[in-house]
Amino acid sequence: MVSSDISKWGDRQQYVSEPMPEGIKASGSPKVILLNATPDPLGSLAALCAIYTGRVVRSLRDVTDEERRQALEDMSATELSGPLESIQFHFLIEGIDRSFTHQAVRGRNAFYGQESLRFAVPEGSWSDRTTLPPSLAGTTGTEPLGAENTRDEYKRNVWDLAIDNARQYYLHLVNGGMPAEEARGLLPHAIQTRYHWVCSLRELLHVAGLRTCTQAQFHWRLMMAEVANALREFYIYPSNPGSVYDRQRADCAWQFELIADLIRPVCYQTGRCGFMAKFDRDCSIRDRVERNARANRPSSKWDTPHEVERCTSDSDCPGGCGNDETITLIEPIRNWEWAADPGAARK
Repeated sequence: MVSSDISKWGDRQQYVSEPMPEGIKASGSPKVILLNATPDPLGSLAALCAIYTGRVVRSLRDVTDEERRQALEDMSATELSGPLESIQFHFLIEGIDRSFTHQAVRGRNAFYGQESLRFAVPEGSWSDRTTLPPSLAGTTGTEPLGAENTRDEYKRNVWDLAIDNARQYYLHLVNGGMPAEEARGLLPHAIQTRYHWVCSLRELLHVAGLRTCTQAQFHWRLMMAEVANALREFYIYPSNPGSVYDRQRADCAWQFELIADLIRPVCYQTGRCGFMAKFDRDCSIRDRVERNARANRPSSKWDTPHEVERCTSDSDCPGGCGNDETITLIEPIRNWEWAADPGAARK
């Protein structure tokens, strides 16, 4: 065993990584804070869109709330998504692991400022600094090691031992003077970190569409749920209560509610499944999505059953009847089916 504290530093630029906020381990979800955003997002959008009709907006005070709502609605009816870049967000995301950030920073239309594990050294126990896989949620690791075992408690025991071994050897090397940028090769992908995400509404909706889909790793859905919460809470907790600035911000709270409601899978944005290639996974809602698409039903109605669907061919009919008089029922799609089921795309 080795000490949890670092007694020798191999690089003067190293520092102790700040602990993750309380509650991340208990909830299993990262913490997302919206640090800053375009103060009147839909006003900016409406002003930009107005130029396409020949109207020049020189002050957002000249934009009505009806025009703000219409501008956002128009964005769902056109492929012209450039105006969404007039709205900018700055998020701080904490308690997300390195396997997640490896995926996140592949985005091309955003800026990422990540805590560098070249210099940030995670001290102490790693039980609060590693992400537990969803399949091990609720386990304690009480199953002893021994013969081959497929029980979840056994897997949790193996997981905890592997994490602790990695911690001990990592701290041993850093205490021995190895620079953290070299010792970090032993850090598990499950080690948690934090990063700043600066993006436009265009990029936010693109990422949300892909990453709230069941095709994505489950932690993405947890993170995007927290992004939606951060948007809704942005004006609930003012930075300077009573100030003119915060009173103006509070007047725009409803806009952030509307934007938060757009954090949905790509099928909800386009009206059909966007993952139909042979190498794409199936998922628990795909059949119903496609049946709703054939019925020309907007995604806003997918949470209610559709009582009439007429089959026009064998390929259209789930039962293969080929009778255009056959009436079938499209069962509703519940949000939890794609948002809360880690295995929704697994067979």
